[in-house]
Amino acid sequence: MLVLAATLPAQSASYFRAYLGSNYAGVGADREWVEVCDIERDGNGVYAAFYVKYGGYAGTVRDGNGSSGGCGNARFAGTIIGVELCEDQVTGPLCDYWPVPS
Repeated sequence: MLVLAATLPAQSASYFRAYLGSNYAGVGADREWVEVCDIERDGNGVYAAFYVKYGGYAGTVRDGNGSSGGCGNARFAGTIIGVELCEDQVTGPLCDYWPVPS
């Protein structure tokens, strides 16, 4: 499975996106707003754990409607510094971690 991360311009919906296949977790330009999007129609759920500076684990967000339109989103207090994006698979979750660039 292809895994990559990209930094997008600040005017984009997400300042940073981490990808697991076509699924992604995004962090807004304010580094507090986040989204998790299940893009693949494979029946595997997608979620991400977010980590903040000086606080560690902030919480987990899921894309609760699967690959249907819309994404899961939330706002966390503190500056998001890391994302662990996961996809539920038959053999267990497949996860990868990305630091969010400053």
